Amino acid sequence: MPPAPSFGAPPAPVPPAGPWGANAPGAVPGNPWGAPAPSTTNGLAVAALTLGIAAVVIGIIPFLFWAGGILAVVGIGIGIGALVRASKGAGRKAMAVTGTALAVLGLAASAGGLFLTGYVVTNVADKKLREGWKVPSDLDGSVPPLPAPSPTPPPSQVPGITSPLAFGETYTYPNGIKVTLSKPKKYVTKNKYSTVGNAVEFTLTITNGSAETHNVIYAVPNVRDDKGMTAKLAFDGGDVPKMIRGDILPGESASGILAYEVPEGTEHLSADISPGIRLPSAKFSGPIG
Repeated sequence: MPPAPSFGAPPAPVPPAGPWGANAPGAVPGNPWGAPAPSTTNGLAVAALTLGIAAVVIGIIPFLFWAGGILAVVGIGIGIGALVRASKGAGRKAMAVTGTALAVLGLAASAGGLFLTGYVVTNVADKKLREGWKVPSDLDGSVPPLPAPSPTPPPSQVPGITSPLAFGETYTYPNGIKVTLSKPKKYVTKNKYSTVGNAVEFTLTITNGSAETHNVIYAVPNVRDDKGMTAKLAFDGGDVPKMIRGDILPGESASGILAYEVPEGTEHLSADISPGIRLPSAKFSGPIG
């Protein structure tokens, strides 16, 4: 029993006993059961680690890079939340750091997956372009075989390939693609700041007479003067050159304008131009108009 209080003094408070007759650890007046033990769980760290691993694995896969990017962004957000909780004593700090780092790596993997997707698409498109002239094989035998194509003239008898056409004429390839290079004429730049010297102008026209879209990546004539010297392509910052690039739909045409610097007194020019991938160059020649 505590000693009896002195006369007039209030008695000292006595904490209530715990369930076995002793006060609970951390018991204070008004809370005899003591303070609850701090939580050591950190579910956000587990989620961040899982999302980080998934982002790295999925992000590098072609055509699924976008899903990896989304998982990486979500993983970074959850990882930051896990780090905040860990700093407050929630535990699993190393797991939170690892998950956040993997989520950041998942963003890099998604960028790699984007480049891989572009590479795959480019290769497939190029393969389809190369195989565009192939006739599908008869698999079930229900369709009669196609008649044999008529023999083509030997290379020595193909004007436009082995011998040049006149400027202004049109060469037609076996797949229906047509290319025309106009007669050269004198070019005078309209840009007063341009340094273009003696130059001639050509109009290049490519017509898609095939049944498929024709893609033009780089179609620039190679022009030579009457002494066999290669002419310099002129750039005046305005009217020339106007290149032909991109897709040309079946039945459509595209035109470009190009100018070339030639020596003074040049009277005759020759040129060759390929209008597309794997198409041989068509040859043209003639006097300057």
